[in-house]
Amino acid sequence: MNKMLKALGAVSVLCFAQSALAADLVCHLNVKSGGNVYGNGTAHCSGLDFSFGSSTSGSYNIVNINKMVKSVIWSGNAKCSGGTSCGVTVRAYSVNQASATILYQDGTWEQTNTATMEYETGK
Repeated sequence: MNKMLKALGAVSVLCFAQSALAADLVCHLNVKSGGNVYGNGTAHCSGLDFSFGSSTSGSYNIVNINKMVKSVIWSGNAKCSGGTSCGVTVRAYSVNQASATILYQDGTWEQTNTATMEYETGK
């Protein structure tokens, strides 16, 4: 019983350490002058402006990387070829989502969380 508790404790510590070192995907949404953005630097960004435009720009960025990156495979609305940042066009009244698979130089890999951007415009 004592050995089993020690093993469970070791597994718990390893799981916590792994999640504490995990890379995060965050978003940054740009809106026109006079608009408001909520959540830049988090996994969910939303914005509103009164430009009556059909789209705006934004970016997805991978943060908290603790190893040397070999390459990044973007998925969802992020159509970039590598790099830890990906600029995107965010269409009004639609949901823009992305995630990334990070391939590290030591041969390991990591799948990020999914980040979301939403944009509204008008009066």
